[in-house]
Amino acid sequence: MSKKSHKSSKSADASELSLDFISKLAYAPAPESTGHIRLQKQYELFINGEWVKPVKGGYFETFSPSTEQSLARVAEATQEDVDKAVKAARNAYENVWSKMPAKERGKYIYRIARLIQERAREFAVIETMDGGKSIRESRDIDVPLAANHFFYYAGWADKLEYAFPGREVKSIGVAGQIIPWNFPLLMAAWKIAPALATGNTVVLKPAELLR
Repeated sequence: MSKKSHKSSKSADASELSLDFISKLAYAPAPESTGHIRLQKQYELFINGEWVKPVKGGYFETFSPSTEQSLARVAEATQEDVDKAVKAARNAYENVWSKMPAKERGKYIYRIARLIQERAREFAVIETMDGGKSIRESRDIDVPLAANHFFYYAGWADKLEYAFPGREVKSIGVAGQIIPWNFPLLMAAWKIAPALATGNTVVLKPAELLR
């Protein structure tokens, strides 16, 4: 083999061994992408630990303010549905939750906080899709603070005598709670966590419209 052909062969071998930084260049998915979100086409009412259809069969569409595209159909509760929810909540209060030792209640509330943390990325993107706020606010404020509220009140569940010295601490019953549209997850945490920590049960009415 001539020196020239040997040199050409070495050049070809070097070309084959060189690293390719261009043809396979790809970006990782952005943390704010919606690719990991799995929304159902329709959501029912959650009553007595089960998803149930509304008595009168009413639903409304929830839209993304940024794209005006439908996100899902959501069950619309009527008086009959609210009565069922209150009955279930009262039964849970009288027979289970108010009788449970405060230390045990705290464990359940703590578990809610951990579940929020485990799905924080998903919740943040859905909050932004549903409410139209910036992902930075959902990701860095709303979702972490919602988890922190449940952590905080999980710790208070068995320490209420210290929070209210000299007073008899007791639960009230079923708490009806209305959540506004602008901080849906965070304000739900503000209301649900202390109610559960003090031994009450909750019937929640979230906002169905953006104002």
